[in-house]
Amino acid sequence: MKVSTGIKNLDVIMDGGFIDKSFNLVYGGGGTGKTLFTFNFLLNGAEQGNNVLYITLEESWDDITRKLPDGMRKRLDAIRDKFHYLDFGSLRPVLGREIMEVNVLTEAIASSIVVNNVSLVGFDGIAPLSIYYEDEHKLRSVIFNLSQSIKSYGATTVFTSEEIDGRSRYGTEEFVADSVIRLTYNGTKRRLQILKTRGTGFVGGKHGLEISSSGLRVYPKLLFPEGKAKPMPESMGILKLDNMLGETFSGDITLITGPPGTGKYLFGLSFLKNACKHGKNGLYISFEENIEKIKRRLDDLGDSRKLCKVIYIDPKNEDIYKILWQLRALTKDTNRLVLHGMNMLSTSEEYEDFIHAFLGYMRARGISTMLTYSTTQIIATNTLGDEQIVNRADNIIKLLFAEIGGELKKILVIIKSHSPTHERGLVEYRLGKRGVVIVGKIEGMEGVMSGTPTKQMEIKKRVESFFK
Repeated sequence: MKVSTGIKNLDVIMDGGFIDKSFNLVYGGGGTGKTLFTFNFLLNGAEQGNNVLYITLEESWDDITRKLPDGMRKRLDAIRDKFHYLDFGSLRPVLGREIMEVNVLTEAIASSIVVNNVSLVGFDGIAPLSIYYEDEHKLRSVIFNLSQSIKSYGATTVFTSEEIDGRSRYGTEEFVADSVIRLTYNGTKRRLQILKTRGTGFVGGKHGLEISSSGLRVYPKLLFPEGKAKPMPESMGILKLDNMLGETFSGDITLITGPPGTGKYLFGLSFLKNACKHGKNGLYISFEENIEKIKRRLDDLGDSRKLCKVIYIDPKNEDIYKILWQLRALTKDTNRLVLHGMNMLSTSEEYEDFIHAFLGYMRARGISTMLTYSTTQIIATNTLGDEQIVNRADNIIKLLFAEIGGELKKILVIIKSHSPTHERGLVEYRLGKRGVVIVGKIEGMEGVMSGTPTKQMEIKKRVESFFK
């Protein structure tokens, strides 16, 4: 039997939550949210009809409740009759260090559990125990005895400890605990990591953590699709491009990469418009701030805005794991998706995790996805710009500039496709009011991708002249 952690999505990555009647450690540095984690666990339990007990050894109850976010304080006020507490933080200065004696603590806790019919316990801050029990082995024994006593009354417990050098403060708490969760905060992003669970599985690695006024929420590093969609033939929405690619299917991942000015966003809009034209829902998400320009061009293409939506997500001020789960929610009823400006996300440390989880989820859902990535070199670039996407994409289209006949022309080349017979030549295209127009193959030229195109006839003449 499992007991809910009370934190959205955490139960999912903990195989259902905490084990019933278990003793669970949450540790981290200052400001990582240990107390709020404990409170959230108890508030959720009380809201579900359980009697809960909060035990504080350090701060007083008044200080803790005064610092609660407004939303959590309102939740507490609504279930006061279910929420009980033992304020050792206020008693310790009056009664002295002897109040930390294990028999005193055990008796007080056991009495409160029995009298109030408590099933969930939050034990916040065990540091004062080390003042009374300086010996590490004795401290470990005390923590173990407390855990066994609480378990014997059928309660499930979360207890907290500080972090030192990546480990719990005393190094003994982890051995006693049935599960261990580490919280971190670097000033800009919060992370939660499950390090241990006894007798059950969990999703390892670091996950996003958000603390809001009303409580905590986890953004796992993975998405969990339900079922798998069958791939169906689809069109890219650009005349002649389908024939050049050979074949495309629903659930395909298509990468459009190239320097600024090559019209990557127009490829995305044409891709989107085709879906909406056939009554499917399309979504265009830009990580760049030119959102109004994109909306205007979508109108120019004559699309129905009821079926195609354009949204801006700020990659600098949003956690990448939160973005992952935002995309999951936004694509609930979507058939076709464009993510514009993937290079704006690629500087994140967790970018590889994001790409792995996101692309796998889109493919399983059967959502056709186009990703655009901006490279920096205008002419003669051999990079595709994004190794993580390149390795997972079904179709890769590279856009570039080439100076031909004194004019800077736009060229595309298909690097990768499902079809072994896809177009391998260089193709000129133009950008117009109605979108992307394929002009045709570049014939009789060499060195276009190197930035120094030369007519093949001229090369032939040079070779012949050399051997003469």
